[in-house]
Amino acid sequence: MGRSPHLGMLAMEGKNDLAVAQQAMEFTDVSHLACRSLDQISGGERQRVIIARAICQQPQIILLDEPTAALDPSHQLKIMNLMHRLRTRQQITVVMVSHDLNLAATYGDRLLLLKDGKIERTGTPKEVLTEDQLTSSYSCSLFVDKNPITDQPRVNLIPEH
Repeated sequence: MGRSPHLGMLAMEGKNDLAVAQQAMEFTDVSHLACRSLDQISGGERQRVIIARAICQQPQIILLDEPTAALDPSHQLKIMNLMHRLRTRQQITVVMVSHDLNLAATYGDRLLLLKDGKIERTGTPKEVLTEDQLTSSYSCSLFVDKNPITDQPRVNLIPEH
């Protein structure tokens, strides 16, 4: 399905199209799922299959809306590592919407923080994810420290009790 934009109205996939699809499946580690339907795979596998379909289009930019929402930590990590590989190995620009500030800090080069549809702040994770900025933007108590592994900001919720 990802090769549709490269085919004519009634054209069938050729050898090159199948090779591109195979490479995309290998890149996203979903080759073993090629004969299964989407309703037979997990949420994390489904996300990787959808990303493989997008890669088949050979884009310069991929836009993702909450690609890790409702995924367990293992699948979140696989998706985000995949996005990192797309940027570094395939030279694809990745633009991603996420409410997970810690994933954004870990994987994002540049962040854009929105509030009520307006830009609050843009910059590196260290410039955007400050305690003052986030407390103001989200109107709740947050504590920001440094992730000891990545050296990026780490956002922690502060419960009322």
